[in-house]
Amino acid sequence: MRGDALFYLDKQRFGATSAVPADVANLDGDYTYLSHGYYASLDAEQAGVVVLPTTAEALDAYVVAIAMERARAAGIAVPEHQIVVDRFPAPPLMAYPINPFTLTGELLLDDATIEARRKGLTYTGKYAVLAQTLPPDYRIDLLKVVLGRALVPQYEGFAARLFEAFRLPLMRVRVIVTPKEFMLSAIEPLPFDQLASEERALLEGLGTWRA
Repeated sequence: MRGDALFYLDKQRFGATSAVPADVANLDGDYTYLSHGYYASLDAEQAGVVVLPTTAEALDAYVVAIAMERARAAGIAVPEHQIVVDRFPAPPLMAYPINPFTLTGELLLDDATIEARRKGLTYTGKYAVLAQTLPPDYRIDLLKVVLGRALVPQYEGFAARLFEAFRLPLMRVRVIVTPKEFMLSAIEPLPFDQLASEERALLEGLGTWRA
């Protein structure tokens, strides 16, 4: 087993009756298909270990169209969105290509930018795009979530709900912030080596590294 990424979870916090029951957390942070993190979870699954995340959970979380539906089912706010190929909604919007090659989205602020990027985002009409309409008075934050915890106090509850819904130990989350609420825009990989020391300290009390 590729055990160097595995963090053994505290049984009281992650036992069978907890919101997110598991034996270990894969803290590689990048769970994309065929990556080291993907294989760390796959090896744990094949060894009969209850691991966060499973390979299926990881792959689904990175597909924005699937993430929107899972978040909605969990009561997490999401922006108005639609899947398009040619006719994009009015800007401003976030555009996420639905293809095997792209994980990140693009912020499109005006009609000229949409027109300039339309062919590139859709690979000249070969792939669809999930377009999220941005509400008035919005801003976009990038949030790092570590086993359901966040450094910014205002995000503590939101981070915990995301962890319960998606079960990814490490997430870089794109959040659409309005005066009324936080809305999930997308979940992206967060490699462990990109965590600052204070972010790694969020792991304290949650488990131990393998000796």
